[in-house]
Amino acid sequence: MAEKTTKALRSAARVLAYGGVAALGLAAVAFVFALLSHGLDWSAGLDWARKLLLLVGALCLITGGCGLFVSGRDRPSDAVTPHEDDTFRMFWHEVGMPWGAAVSLASIDFLVLGTVVDLVYFSVAG
Repeated sequence: MAEKTTKALRSAARVLAYGGVAALGLAAVAFVFALLSHGLDWSAGLDWARKLLLLVGALCLITGGCGLFVSGRDRPSDAVTPHEDDTFRMFWHEVGMPWGAAVSLASIDFLVLGTVVDLVYFSVAG
């Protein structure tokens, strides 16, 4: 039991780390794009970064939740539609958790970073 818990926590930490890197990358790209396209206005850059992070975080949470909701359903045992999808099975094998759980967990990074950028935007701009 301790080995399963350790493996699950290690997988969750890895998903959170990759989600954090993705959220920081998205925020940096959005900030630089808005900064350059709005005449070096840093408040516009922060505004774009916060909106995009919160939007992507919400979409990831919805997508991951829907994935968790339908992940246990049986598929018809037909030659055309196999019972288990190889892609999702390989994802679970590589990452250590179902894709719905991984996307839902990674959405935390986007939402937390979006909230931090939101607080910085409103404290500095106001």
